[in-house]
Amino acid sequence: MPLHKYMIEHLLYPAMQHKGNQIRAILNELQLSQKANAPAVQYQRLIKLLLHCKQHVPAYAGLLPDDSVILTDPMAVLRTRIPLLPKTNFQQNPEAYLADDIPASSRIANCTGGSTGQPVHFYMTRHQVESYEAARWRGLSWYGITQGSRSVMLWGSPIELSKQAQLKNRLKESLLKNRRILSAYNLTEQDLTKHVRFLEHYRPEYLYGYATILTAFAQMLENAHITPNLSLKAVVSTSETLEKWQEELLSRVFRCPVANEYGARDAGILAYTCPDGGIHITAENCVIEVLDPVTHEPVPDGTSGILAITDLTNYVQPRLRYMLGDMGTLSTEECCCGRRLPLVPIIEKELLQRREEQMQNQKLYRKSYDTNYLAFVFVNDMGTLFKPDYITRHFKELLQRNNLKVIRVHDLRHPYVKHTTKNLYLTLDGFSSTGLS
Repeated sequence: MPLHKYMIEHLLYPAMQHKGNQIRAILNELQLSQKANAPAVQYQRLIKLLLHCKQHVPAYAGLLPDDSVILTDPMAVLRTRIPLLPKTNFQQNPEAYLADDIPASSRIANCTGGSTGQPVHFYMTRHQVESYEAARWRGLSWYGITQGSRSVMLWGSPIELSKQAQLKNRLKESLLKNRRILSAYNLTEQDLTKHVRFLEHYRPEYLYGYATILTAFAQMLENAHITPNLSLKAVVSTSETLEKWQEELLSRVFRCPVANEYGARDAGILAYTCPDGGIHITAENCVIEVLDPVTHEPVPDGTSGILAITDLTNYVQPRLRYMLGDMGTLSTEECCCGRRLPLVPIIEKELLQRREEQMQNQKLYRKSYDTNYLAFVFVNDMGTLFKPDYITRHFKELLQRNNLKVIRVHDLRHPYVKHTTKNLYLTLDGFSSTGLS
């Protein structure tokens, strides 16, 4: 084992644990529950959170029933007694969600990126942060990655990085995390050879970054016919939707598995892909509901709907049935990896459904159906390819028709988009999207 990795795992983390850090203890619990009793852990943690909210959180105190009802069926109580919580509702009165038994000195202030709307400001606790980190490390451990594993992070804009004291941050990333950061704005074709030399000299165990940045880097390498001499355990994509072709490109160029991380800054690490391709929900830390967009009633497994998240680790400012603005589906299928964690079905099913619709339209319209674009996804009912300006042109008309401020479609793009599972989609819910960094 390399000396730096050994020092982090056998000196730094034990020292942190001695001072009260619980990441490793929580990680050990998650490693045990994933193949044994994750649903039971989720059930008991929901009971505990609901009882806490009833006694200490003003926003929920008058909504929750007697303790005996909560103990009997906490899931039913959550779904029938607690209203959905859109981000805008939370922002209107965040103080009502603060627990009165957690002192201000224990609160950690945080906020979402907010580049597509008003940032959501909220509080966390140390245990909550450590629970998020433990969930991330469990997902990474499925690929043989540990806390001391050397990594390169392809990340951020100059603005994001400039918020930190540069020298201090570089030392912290290198010495304490065994990690180097490559800014997305430095990944140019002119410097491609330099970046490859750096990676081959540094020899990371894994790469971690935005899907678009990782994809752009991989495309530059493939176009230049460059195959880096690396032995990566995984390429980890986060913060944006990773499509199948991107996953295949990354796997082909870097010759390793591709992991997908889904979560949100204000909800934690919600799901991780395993090496067998299953996208596993962190069931011990959250409850994910899939609801009909109109009726807000639960939809059958395998049906797409809006997601409502209940973070089971959030005691300082609980947001029950919190609406992140994402859509997705759930499945009752089990992964061949043996982990007893619920699955989020992969996006291929959605694409196959779209393909089936196109085939039906082709039969319906027969000779009138345009057969020039059979290999394309985004065609209209008559098979004609949508023009490149279709979205931008109709988006402006839509805004004007509803007396809304005219903005560019590009302005909706969130650089901190967090959902990365293959069937979770960016939606126009208050122009908000989520973010697993």
